[in-house]
Amino acid sequence: MNRYLIFLLLSFSVHTFSLTQIAKHYKLTEAKVQDHSYGSIDCVYLINLDHRIEKYQESLRELLPYKITPFRFSAVNGWQIRHSVLQEIGMQFDTSMRKGGMASRFVWEDGKEYRTHELVGKKGRTYFAHCMPRGAIGCLMSHISILKDAYESGYEIVWIMEDDIVVLRDPLLLLGYIEELDELVGRDKWDLLYTDRDYRANSGEYVICFGTDYRPDVETRDQKRFDINRKVSTNLRKMGSRFGTTSMIWSRTGIKKYLRYIEKHGIFLPIDMDVHLAPGIQIYSVTKDVVSNRLHAVSDNGRNQNDEVAEY
Repeated sequence: MNRYLIFLLLSFSVHTFSLTQIAKHYKLTEAKVQDHSYGSIDCVYLINLDHRIEKYQESLRELLPYKITPFRFSAVNGWQIRHSVLQEIGMQFDTSMRKGGMASRFVWEDGKEYRTHELVGKKGRTYFAHCMPRGAIGCLMSHISILKDAYESGYEIVWIMEDDIVVLRDPLLLLGYIEELDELVGRDKWDLLYTDRDYRANSGEYVICFGTDYRPDVETRDQKRFDINRKVSTNLRKMGSRFGTTSMIWSRTGIKKYLRYIEKHGIFLPIDMDVHLAPGIQIYSVTKDVVSNRLHAVSDNGRNQNDEVAEY
């Protein structure tokens, strides 16, 4: 009974912390009809848009030799989010925030949506990072909807993959790295473990991140705080920021930190440039790629925002 009450209180705390309306727009997951665990990982999720079945099948082929059966999460299609919902899930400016940075807005005029750009500073307006595409908004909503499901399911460790993965080494290694992290820093002292060293460009070269981007409601001017790249063992390193979210292992403490943060602040940056802004989050990666992003993979994030017009 005590354990059940503690779980309810923790779950309730994530709900009630929200200062935005983002929590009411999480996408619910379908019922899990089979086991999607992998060793000490309670659930493996795979994000996949409904019209990209070929990418789902390709990801399954990558995982099949290792007997990993992910739970397919029907991704949030950012191009189909209603315009009015964008205004509720985005960052809404008030006078306590830093103004003056360039940002984008989604404006509805004459039955059509337009993306405009302006300096941040009008109270009550909903802003997104400069040139933020709807696809990136849908991607972030997919990730946090999964995190919400994982938290409410009581999972301790989850693995979230996008559908452009490639397996470069035996994923069984990751179970050992989780144990290693537990021993090095303690289960409650690591929040997020990336299964690749860094995001790879189509050339195969790593795209290195040395800091973070402007966000009006979070202090980001101390770039050294986010420029961390320190080995903690032969297999693991601590990091302050990076690009890409192809394959990520979350602990329960990390899930709670990011949900609390995003429900308070709303969406502004793409998830890869936002996750490290959650207060106190401790991020690690492998030193040698295990599961990484597939080179030359098709992406739906950056389409022209006027290709489709979402409902108001």
